[in-house]
Amino acid sequence: MTATTKIANPRDIAHTVMALINELNLQPTPQVYHVFYSYVSDEIPELCQLLKVLIKNTQELDEETVFRIYHKYLGSHAMEQHINQGVEGLQAAVERVEEAVHSVMRDTELFCDEFDSASQKLSSDDITLDDARSVSRDLSGTSQKARECYGSFNGSLDEYHKEVRRVRNELELVRRDALTDTLTGIANRKNFDNSLRDAVTTTMETGAPLSLLMIDIDHFKEFNDNFGHRAGDGVLKAVARVLVSSTKGADTVARYGGEEFAVILPNTTKENSEKLANKLRENVSTQRIINKKTGKDFGKLTVSIGLTSYQLGENILEFVDRADKALYLAKQDGRNTCVLQ
Repeated sequence: MTATTKIANPRDIAHTVMALINELNLQPTPQVYHVFYSYVSDEIPELCQLLKVLIKNTQELDEETVFRIYHKYLGSHAMEQHINQGVEGLQAAVERVEEAVHSVMRDTELFCDEFDSASQKLSSDDITLDDARSVSRDLSGTSQKARECYGSFNGSLDEYHKEVRRVRNELELVRRDALTDTLTGIANRKNFDNSLRDAVTTTMETGAPLSLLMIDIDHFKEFNDNFGHRAGDGVLKAVARVLVSSTKGADTVARYGGEEFAVILPNTTKENSEKLANKLRENVSTQRIINKKTGKDFGKLTVSIGLTSYQLGENILEFVDRADKALYLAKQDGRNTCVLQ
């Protein structure tokens, strides 16, 4: 797939984007998806040209490279420029629509006047055949002008709708980016806070169970010190992938801060959350971090997990604090374990 193969249908673009991301063996984070969506839809020529080269040489195309491309061409500053351009285009489209509306109104009024005049002439008792033909020609010309005006009006509406869709899509991407951790592609701390508040509110209203896991990567500082921050980033992304793949759609997996993650579990009892916590711990422990280019094996990972369930009447800070205390006890107990508080 090349960016010059223009695809118009958004659903087809999305399908092509996901197929390309899978083909390149990349993680479909919002940033990665946004970069390749822009590539497939041919939105930014410089980005498209760069990706063409990188796709031909896939050894140089990894998630870190894609993140750099994202920040250069689609980051907050670049996105702001795109939105401003979209808003300007939207304003211009609105002005064209307004002009088209006024033109349609004028032509409609003119057509009505000419139709009334023609009706009076045709209803005259002494009208001749030549006069009737002349009136008919005049009405035909007026009708043609009206059709042209309506065609122009519809074209202006189409442009307006396209600009609306463009700005709406850009704003949705900005919203997603604001709630997504750039490195791992999962929910960030702000998203976690919002999701937990909503989950607690639902639990208070319905009485449904709610559990929370706080997860910390064991010996992460030592890993960073020994192998470097790029390897550390690989650890964070690997753990995030395991957490996402091991939970269900209603759960929220978030990067809480640094090497600490959190998982919000709506409609999940204390017993079931403990089973899931142990499953997560075991799944992470099967992971090994290997340098893709050198093949160097950095060893296996382990995590410590603190978990608790919401108690009706308590505030959110108390809820999170109890999970944090459970996590502290898990690390005190020797790590690579789960503690229920």
